[in-house]
Amino acid sequence: MRDALAGDPAQALRAAAIAEARGRLADAALLHERAGGAAEAAVLYERAGELRDAARLRESLGDLREAGRLHERVLRESPDDGDAALRLGTILARFGRFEQAARALQQASRAPSARPAAQRLLVACLDALGHAHAAASALDALRADDAALPPTVAAYLEASFGDARGFAALARATAEGAGPDASRWLAGRYRVVRTLGAGGSGRVVLAHDAFHDREVAIKVLHVAEGAHGRDAFARFTREARLAAAVDHPHVVRVLEFDPAGPFLVMEHMAGGTLEARLASGRALSPHVARPILDALLAGLAAVHRRGVVHRDLKPANVFFDAAGTVKVGDFGVAHLADLGATLTGAMLGTLAYMAPEQIAGGRAPTAATDLYAVGVLLVRMLTGALPFPGPDFVQQHLESPPALPSALRPSLGDAWDALAAALLAKDPAARPRGCDAVRDRLAALPWPALPADAVAPQADVGDAPEPAAAHGGAARFVAASGHLRVAAPGAPWSLARDLVLERFVWQAPLEAAALGALRAFAAADHPHLQAVLDLDAEAGLAVLEAPAGAVLPPGAHLEAAHAAQLGAALASLHAAGLAHGCVDRAHALVDVARCVLLLPAVPDPAARAEDDVAALRALLG
Repeated sequence: MRDALAGDPAQALRAAAIAEARGRLADAALLHERAGGAAEAAVLYERAGELRDAARLRESLGDLREAGRLHERVLRESPDDGDAALRLGTILARFGRFEQAARALQQASRAPSARPAAQRLLVACLDALGHAHAAASALDALRADDAALPPTVAAYLEASFGDARGFAALARATAEGAGPDASRWLAGRYRVVRTLGAGGSGRVVLAHDAFHDREVAIKVLHVAEGAHGRDAFARFTREARLAAAVDHPHVVRVLEFDPAGPFLVMEHMAGGTLEARLASGRALSPHVARPILDALLAGLAAVHRRGVVHRDLKPANVFFDAAGTVKVGDFGVAHLADLGATLTGAMLGTLAYMAPEQIAGGRAPTAATDLYAVGVLLVRMLTGALPFPGPDFVQQHLESPPALPSALRPSLGDAWDALAAALLAKDPAARPRGCDAVRDRLAALPWPALPADAVAPQADVGDAPEPAAAHGGAARFVAASGHLRVAAPGAPWSLARDLVLERFVWQAPLEAAALGALRAFAAADHPHLQAVLDLDAEAGLAVLEAPAGAVLPPGAHLEAAHAAQLGAALASLHAAGLAHGCVDRAHALVDVARCVLLLPAVPDPAARAEDDVAALRALLG
């Protein structure tokens, strides 16, 4: 009967609906699969507990991350399942996670049916990890059964991969390429989207991490021949080691370092840099500059506690993430405080922000060296100008008194002058004793008022994204931080202006009952799911992305491409054990190239994944 239905997809889908309604999920999954609905079948197989079939279909759909998750569940229930361990190891290796892949492949090797394939891949994984002796031993075990195999690891990898470097060749292939071709991959795992910046020694690219389904920034080093190349590689390696050692909410997080590339994977700072905020001589109002400075000092304090001096603090190295959190990054010239410094090493950095001792090169950089750069940043943020305007920065830093904030922008008054003067003292010993001392002085300043003429100009609300029909109404809120300014009130959502990132967001009162659900939605982050930017339980405020686009008009249906985007967003939710519950026209925001699924104003704890899928099919028509 099921074979006959497979020839009539419409009949098969009707039969699948009946089987699902009767709780026969495995039969419903099989009918969907034979009717060509692999995605629906995968969901039903998983609900039926048929995890191997669900994983098989996820792999066929190219959803390797979800397939790997399912294989892991199989192994938790059946640790001796050699095929699941082999499939998991293959997926992990594909994404460059060689250590985890090696463990899975060793587990697979204990099953006779999976042993040959697992051991072949294990040789390449161990080699990629730099375990030469272990790779040779694994190859010897293979050759005991097949003496025709090449006798050395390099020859084996050459025969298997077409390159004696094996998996390392995948990492080098993109690093040695010239352009950000979106079809290229780093380490077989990171798909390059576009170049974010480039210089003589390398480039930074935006990439999609296929394993974790997230956007990352990757710094790729171009290694030159000779001593110059070795020095650049040594600095690059030091950057990776120093940055990875600091785990702080105000320091850009390093996710992976691959010396074979060589490349450094970092969290993507979607909010841009402080340099972009200060372009064309623009100044920030004190109520915006103050929390930026406080967050910068908090991150810098964590760096200093590790014995690291940044040495290149400037607006281009102060970043914002998608939620507006300030983070210090780019440790390319960072220096361990106890290593001393040569004249050449001490001169690394940007001249307009360099402390006198850096320019003179006569002493090792210390935390006070970074505080001098903070002083330059402070003056520029408040006034739009540098305290030493150049062009002779060397003479001015060494000999001239700085221009203080009140001299450059009289409307500020003199409240900031003493702090700026202390940070810009020529003698490092005369500067504040560490970042925490500066934060204390900053906290002691009177909190600036928020007059209408002291904030960024109000954007034209007519050009802003309107709260969708699902979030309409008439309430008004103001964020406790003062960074958000209501532009168009509504209930429960209001359109607000983020003055730090210069964008529109939606904000609403955060009910205690909804906090857990919104946190869960935030954790299931997906490019086509409305982002939760901030949840401030103390202030009782939720801040969400305000995507561009318009809701579907009555009678209109989703295009196939947009439906696929929303389907991927729902899959991310369902994989996290969540359901949306409001997949309808009011929650599908359609723009030219992007469709976004808006979050429900009041999450429904009784929402079901199967109802989401059915509702999406109705929108597709």
